[in-house]
Amino acid sequence: MWKDFFNFSKRERVTIIALTLLIITVQVLIWTKDSWAKFLPKEMEQKYLQKKELEAYRDSVTARKPTYASKQRSYEKKAPVRLVSFNPNTADSMTLRSLGLRSYVVKNILNYRRKGGQFRKPADFARIYGLEPDVFAKLEPYIQMDVQGNSVTVNTQREMPSAVATTEKPIEEMVTVQQPSIPENFDLNTADTSMLQQLKGIGSYTANRIARYRSQLGGFYSMSQLSEIKGLYPETLARLQSMLKIDPSRINTLNVNKLSLEKLRAHPYLNFYQAKVIVELRRAKGSLHSLDELTAFSEFKPEDLERLKWYLSF
Repeated sequence: MWKDFFNFSKRERVTIIALTLLIITVQVLIWTKDSWAKFLPKEMEQKYLQKKELEAYRDSVTARKPTYASKQRSYEKKAPVRLVSFNPNTADSMTLRSLGLRSYVVKNILNYRRKGGQFRKPADFARIYGLEPDVFAKLEPYIQMDVQGNSVTVNTQREMPSAVATTEKPIEEMVTVQQPSIPENFDLNTADTSMLQQLKGIGSYTANRIARYRSQLGGFYSMSQLSEIKGLYPETLARLQSMLKIDPSRINTLNVNKLSLEKLRAHPYLNFYQAKVIVELRRAKGSLHSLDELTAFSEFKPEDLERLKWYLSF
């Protein structure tokens, strides 16, 4: 039965042989293209040579291109190491990198602080994921901690340069440095990101999110609105509520009789359908005069009107 699969007619055998010869010929031409390309028309030969030069250049670039691991090693080698006193609760990324910490360790430190974490003793700093014990041993004498209020206690050991022989033991000294004072009860509707970052546990990322949401709203009328910002932890929210105040008179309101549908719906408290009701009602009446005119529409629930009263003007 298997012979039936190989029993070809004369025409089929000729076709198979012709296709085989054609494939072999094409393959031979591909292998020997460098030798017969010069017999092509001048334009085709020029294009072939340009393509060949481009491929050679691409191959050379690929061969010289460093791998991610080699780039990472070269970056780590270039970073200068300067051992100076630092506070792990306030040191920026550049300071941490200059201490010889790897980039992913610095990232872990900043993420820990951004989430409201605080280092209260050197042992807390040693628990950072990725921080090697021998690196921590080198950094420990230079760590300074915020132990009470705005005072920072620095525990450092000054060692004499290795080039100078000495029999004295390292000197321990306690230095008190005054942190920048934080204005009490400054207004959340006017505080910029630099002022917000002075608050304990508030980093640049959280401060920028607060400022961005405040800009979208036009201002805050209640501390409870901070819970609408994604990424704010309960302890951070409680800290903000205890230190800040809100002046609702500084809210930038929306004039419902002048703004377009697009600008109205851009407000976090107005969806497309609510903005459309306002525009259609304004078109029918000429202008709106109070928030009570919206109560008849199912798109506006009582809780919607309660918070919109701070942001809509007529």
